[in-house]
Amino acid sequence: MKNKPYHKQSRHIYSAYMTIIVGLVILLSSCRNESTPRPTGYFRIDSYPAQYTSVQLGNISLHINDSAQRIIPDATTDKGVHWLNVVYPRYNATLYLSYIPLNENLDRLMAESIELVYRQNVNTEQVEAIAYEDYETRLYATLFTLSAESATPIQFIATDSTQYLLRGALYYDNPVKSDSVAPSLHYLEEDIMHLIEHITPIAQ
Repeated sequence: MKNKPYHKQSRHIYSAYMTIIVGLVILLSSCRNESTPRPTGYFRIDSYPAQYTSVQLGNISLHINDSAQRIIPDATTDKGVHWLNVVYPRYNATLYLSYIPLNENLDRLMAESIELVYRQNVNTEQVEAIAYEDYETRLYATLFTLSAESATPIQFIATDSTQYLLRGALYYDNPVKSDSVAPSLHYLEEDIMHLIEHITPIAQ
């Protein structure tokens, strides 16, 4: 008696069934969306227009961006120190300026100013200094850039070496991350460099 081909047919059906299952698994796996972590997005920050107005501070004239708010504190010391706060609303940042008349105290003021710069940054290796000199106007300045997470990521000192010393320190109103403020720091650094380059003494 001949054997019935039942088992042979069953194997064919089983093999075909498994092929379909494997194919479906591969198909579903290939269609599955893979979730990958993405960095936090930040709003686009545009720069202010390059339009400036001359503002007097002590016995010097400064170019201040027209889009910034100029706030002059009420206090002025008997030593002739003057202050000016330049507020950048779009960047939530403020540049604090202080004008100090010189009276044979340049070395002490310079030492104090440099100490303040490095005191604000834990890692001193991240402090970069850019020197600026204009011999015709007797202007000597240094721009300090610190890490973006510092309380004051940009500071500067400017002087004519005989009449005045001008200090500047940029503060953000809220705690920041380096990625989020990188564009605004670039714009503000350019604005501050413009301010330094256009410091003009006022004839007395």
